[in-house]
Amino acid sequence: MIGSTLGLLDILAVVAVGGGVVLTGIGIRRYRRLRAISRRAVETTGTVQQVDIQMVKEAAGTQEYLPVVDYEYRTPTERRDGNTVYPGKHRFAKLFGTEAAAETAINDYEPGTQTTVYYDPDDPAHSFLIADPQTATAITKVVLGIAILLGGVLLTTL
Repeated sequence: MIGSTLGLLDILAVVAVGGGVVLTGIGIRRYRRLRAISRRAVETTGTVQQVDIQMVKEAAGTQEYLPVVDYEYRTPTERRDGNTVYPGKHRFAKLFGTEAAAETAINDYEPGTQTTVYYDPDDPAHSFLIADPQTATAITKVVLGIAILLGGVLLTTL
């Protein structure tokens, strides 16, 4: 039986290699998606409606801060509303560890002022204010995935 010939280290190695491959794949996919969104974004003018910082409580009890800028913008065919500051499919694309850091990210936005808005022409409802993709999380997943993968390979040599 195959189960009796595999040791605990062999099973851990398989799990680590598999987990490393999956995590690396997720990170690469997210990185590519963020870069693609930023590359194809179209620039338009919008009007800032409201600026806010929202506290987000994590499951572990920690808290992070989300900069929120409500704005309206026009595409060639319609008027839209948005509230995403950074590229990504949701407004939680970038959270900050302190309220002061989140405030710094949106200091330049005042209600009633004009601002540059970027939107995805393939999905005009997806808009953002800062065209710099926040890829640190994706890169971290890739690096961590590779480290886990290498750890799994190392386990097979023991």
